[in-house]
Amino acid sequence: MSAIQYPINLLVVDDSDEDRAVYRRYLGKQTQFSCKITEAETGEEGLEELKNSLPDLILLDYLLPDFSGLEFVAELQSQGMPIPPIIMLTGQGNEAVAVEAMKSGVKDYLVKGNLTPNSLISSIANVIQQYRLKQLLVKNQQQQQLIAETALRIRQSLDVLEIINTAVKEVQLLLDCDRVIIYRFAPDMSGDIVAESVKSVWKQSLGMKVIDSCFQEGGTTKYRQGETLAIDNVYEAGLTECHLNLLEEFQVKANAIVPVLLVPSASEPVSSRLWGLLIAHQCSHSRHWETDEVELLDKLAVQLAIAIQQAELIESLQTELTARKKLEEELERLVSVLEASEDYIGLADVEGRVIWNNPQMKQIIGVKDEADIDNLTITDYHPSWACDLVQNEGISTALTQGTWLGETALSTKDGREIPVSQLIIAHKSPQGDVEYISTVMRDLTKQIETENSLRERAEELNWANQELLKATRLLKKRNQELDRFAYVTSHDLKAPLRAIANLASWLSEDLEGQLSEENQHHLALMQSRVKRMDGLIQGLLRYSRVGRKSNSLEVIQVKDLLARVIDSLSPPPEFKIAIASPMPTLKTDVISLEQVFSNLISNAIKYHHQSTGTIAISVRDLGKMYEFAIADDGPGIEPEHHERIFKIFQTLQARDTFESTGIGLSIVKKILEERGNSIRVESQLGKGATFYFTWNKSNKLHSLIREDFEL
Repeated sequence: MSAIQYPINLLVVDDSDEDRAVYRRYLGKQTQFSCKITEAETGEEGLEELKNSLPDLILLDYLLPDFSGLEFVAELQSQGMPIPPIIMLTGQGNEAVAVEAMKSGVKDYLVKGNLTPNSLISSIANVIQQYRLKQLLVKNQQQQQLIAETALRIRQSLDVLEIINTAVKEVQLLLDCDRVIIYRFAPDMSGDIVAESVKSVWKQSLGMKVIDSCFQEGGTTKYRQGETLAIDNVYEAGLTECHLNLLEEFQVKANAIVPVLLVPSASEPVSSRLWGLLIAHQCSHSRHWETDEVELLDKLAVQLAIAIQQAELIESLQTELTARKKLEEELERLVSVLEASEDYIGLADVEGRVIWNNPQMKQIIGVKDEADIDNLTITDYHPSWACDLVQNEGISTALTQGTWLGETALSTKDGREIPVSQLIIAHKSPQGDVEYISTVMRDLTKQIETENSLRERAEELNWANQELLKATRLLKKRNQELDRFAYVTSHDLKAPLRAIANLASWLSEDLEGQLSEENQHHLALMQSRVKRMDGLIQGLLRYSRVGRKSNSLEVIQVKDLLARVIDSLSPPPEFKIAIASPMPTLKTDVISLEQVFSNLISNAIKYHHQSTGTIAISVRDLGKMYEFAIADDGPGIEPEHHERIFKIFQTLQARDTFESTGIGLSIVKKILEERGNSIRVESQLGKGATFYFTWNKSNKLHSLIREDFEL
């Protein structure tokens, strides 16, 4: 009989001191096993000891002071306590008692008078080993049942995350350990904790990325070969310092590790693929991992691997099916696009036999039945000259370079030729072999017609440009002549005017006090007419020069410009001029803008019907331009005269009663319109007038001819 390798806890329930001493002496001399003996003199004491600690074996006297051994066993059974194996001893042999004892669950029956060291030791050893074997058998059956149930729960799901979460929960329940994790390897052999079941008092590690240099330096070899690892005490296992530090981070005192190995695909040159590790942690204390516990963990890892591989396979199939469905949908869309295209599209094999045509191609060549395509080659689509070009240059170039693009022609069923731009593409397999040829032909008829039309249009535009250049040069010449005429006219007219003005002045001085009132009136009237004529000549010159000269652009604050204009006009002190704030800052033709403001403000003062008055100047932002407003409280203008006042030489009062050339507003309007702006007036007789004019924020003049004149 083999020796028992583990110590036995023995409870002796016997009221005889002599008999207990015999048992101690016999057991103390044997070497098959070591044992720790606890003694009780009565049944009650024995029951109390069982409540404190469950022994491996009970030596029970049949006759006890308080009740018999059979009653002791019955009491144990009635209390529902775990019952260890029992050897009953009696002072005299009695077969009926022995039978009754065995029926109650006692494992052996010894007579004290026949007891020897050997018989006692043999009985204890046999009972212990039989009990342990039975325990192992029951435990193995339970484990097999648990494995089957756990495997079923694990494999009921097709979702990898659900599978691994179920696995760690079930394993923790089976092993009653502090933590169970699943560690998944990355390609560089670092990894992540992807599932965890842990008791609440211990640190959670789910989602942590673990970088173990031992794994990355080839430490996974044993796991790839299916080896397991069980460490009862991490501080006595001779681990490296970095490995021990990693385990301490997770509070681990003992651990058991089994690999999760998947069956590799046909393309992988290995016998198994290390997916990850199934790891059990004991954190509270060191722990001896039984062989059957590690085997249980390993068997569950196998079931886990099967479930993962099954889920990955199904996921891969679903992905492939989704991709295939998407590809089919894209293919359907592509076919619908090709069929809806107005281009002529076709496919042919390497020998030139037609495989497929879109409806446009079928219609142009007169194909109605799909079967007719089988009898066609690409030569049936082209006139002879185009066929030679396609065969000798197009296809050969596409086969060597991948594509060819050129201009050929299609032959229609009624014998016409359609000019086309033809693209030929050679489609190759991943191995580089040409599988088929596609061609796309676009009708160039409309394009050629459009090109011819555009060519004719270009010729017409060129002729129009030449005519415009002639007109521009002629207009430039006419403007130059007009400039000379204006200068000569002003010079020739001003000379006699100056003479008349001088003569009138001399007469007035020489005949002072000698002329009658009528003659003095006539002399003053002559001087007034001369002055008016001079003003008209100056106004005509200014009007003709508007937009003919390019002024430089300057940055100006409009409020400063207005102050300068008002200062130059020197309005009577009785006039109040109010400028709204804020006024914009512009980069513009300051001279022209100043001329506009000066003219409008001057008119508001000049034509006011009273010696006192108010002028208000404001601005409004219209986006691309500003709108300025100059309002006065003067006599106002009747609506029927709102357009007339902007025409040259037009005045609303007789020149003899109010001296005016009638050119000022005409100049203002011309300045504004040259720059794409506008001017208008709002007024009623007796209610004052408001002049509105716009001024572009950009600085381009709208006179096309003016720029030519600056050449």
